[in-house]
Amino acid sequence: MKDITVIKFGGSLTKNKEAQKKFIQELAQISKKQNIVLIHGGGPEINNLLNRLNIESKFVNGLRYTDEQTLEIVEMTLSGKVNKMLTAELIACGVKAVGISAKDGSIAICDVKKELGFVGEPTKIDINLIETLINGGFFPVISSVGMDKTAHSVNINADTLATNIAIEFKADKLIFLTDVAGVLGKDKNTIKEIKISEVDDLIKSEVITGGMIPKINSCKQAIQKGVKEVLIIDGISGIKQLKGTVIKK
Repeated sequence: MKDITVIKFGGSLTKNKEAQKKFIQELAQISKKQNIVLIHGGGPEINNLLNRLNIESKFVNGLRYTDEQTLEIVEMTLSGKVNKMLTAELIACGVKAVGISAKDGSIAICDVKKELGFVGEPTKIDINLIETLINGGFFPVISSVGMDKTAHSVNINADTLATNIAIEFKADKLIFLTDVAGVLGKDKNTIKEIKISEVDDLIKSEVITGGMIPKINSCKQAIQKGVKEVLIIDGISGIKQLKGTVIKK
């Protein structure tokens, strides 16, 4: 399937309702001309529900630890709330959106990262269901909940899921929407373009730090495995202008 764009909608953007509304409206317009697959997380929404239920959030090296109780909240929030909210908003804009999780159609089968509880690392991606939906004129909206080899639900990092799906499609574009204006240099200005050969040096020199490191490594992996270009863009500016950083071969 040609000309596929995979977009990862950052959970942090669900806190900014104006930015989310603008994104959905622009995405609806673009989807009439392009084949798009939307992947989403929803960390802030998960945190809100955990807080309301007085369940403490646990993190290991900055990553959420997902025990059985937390997993139930994660699946309820991502697949039951955020997924259906985004799907309904796209439908309201005239898009034939379909909300599913990465469990449906065995899209993402994962190994479990035991140190993080029920957190999965995709080992097999099956895009048949996604292709069927696109060929039928539908817009797939996918929550980052997959399953292990015994069909038990697992929480997947949404960046990781989007990267793996883009690689399987050999997508034309993989776009990460964030709440920052791409990758920032030491002068705090956006680096417009990064070659994958430059990534390691940017990390070693601490130009790229913190949570941007796994994201940029996902970008590098995607390019190495056949995705044409990856963009890390400022979601608040919308999806039409693509303000941010382009990662290329």
